[in-house]
Amino acid sequence: MLCLLVPPQILGACRPAPAPAAVADGATVATEGAVLLVDDVPLRAEDMQTIVDDIRRLYPEYSLVHARRLALTNEFLPRAALRSSREDAWSEARRACTEAADLDREIAWSGEGTWKDLGLGLWSAARALPPGTWSGPIELVGRWVRLRLDELHPASDAAVETLRVSLLEFAYMSPAALSNDVNQAVDGAHLTVLDPAWGEAVPESWKHRMRGVAPHGARAERGRDP
Repeated sequence: MLCLLVPPQILGACRPAPAPAAVADGATVATEGAVLLVDDVPLRAEDMQTIVDDIRRLYPEYSLVHARRLALTNEFLPRAALRSSREDAWSEARRACTEAADLDREIAWSGEGTWKDLGLGLWSAARALPPGTWSGPIELVGRWVRLRLDELHPASDAAVETLRVSLLEFAYMSPAALSNDVNQAVDGAHLTVLDPAWGEAVPESWKHRMRGVAPHGARAERGRDP
């Protein structure tokens, strides 16, 4: 598994996820704008672009394909696979995160550091927030959070940029078992490539792993399997 440095206590974050698409009886999730599908969970380029850009900000020498590959394997494929395999728990955590109030009194964690200290995804999500303002719900691997940027110390080299952040956490997976649960979810998921440019960014080993049973109608409606 390709992996950037992500401390176990602060797994990667990304931009707030779109609300789940409605599903009619016997129908699959709407795929408008999707470049990949993990079971019925769509991955859209616009939702992944910020973290791709931030990877290239940290590593200007990386190609676009490689930056996309890291974003997918560190963030978006694991999250989508977990969502698909734990849909009820995922939805309940999202609901609790959305409905959370009096956020300043309920802070679960505060800390400061560079992207290596905070984790790539959390750093990427926090650095674009207005200081002192709570975010909406943000999805991480195995949990939802509300995030506040307390202070930003910019630097010409993004790798040494320092952030101080606070967050509230709404976990739907056990942190102790998360790595194993992610691997099981990925191995049981079915990946469908809708955009060849993004398919190129998925490692062949992940394509081989993600050959679970396709959702109803997937092979006929979504094109060729990876």
